[in-house]
Amino acid sequence: MVNEPLQRELAAEGWEERFTASGSRLAEAEAYYRSLGYEVRVEWLVDVAGDGRCTSCFARPMADGPVGVIFTRGEPGAGSEEDDLYGDDTAP
Repeated sequence: MVNEPLQRELAAEGWEERFTASGSRLAEAEAYYRSLGYEVRVEWLVDVAGDGRCTSCFARPMADGPVGVIFTRGEPGAGSEEDDLYGDDTAP
């Protein structure tokens, strides 16, 4: 979770928190949400302190890289018109 003031600001702008991960899992999830047509934003858990909660898991180096939180906004399917999963619709 990102700090509460930033979370409120993002929510006011229409962003929804979706997924927290690091490394290849983060990249995979980010690509997945983009493929669904969402606008995607990643916030890094670099400075989650300030609200009194324990952050030691995010403060130490992670084996798979820094931890990020994926936020999305928009409607799924928007911008995915280019994806033609089944090819030409004119099959006999």
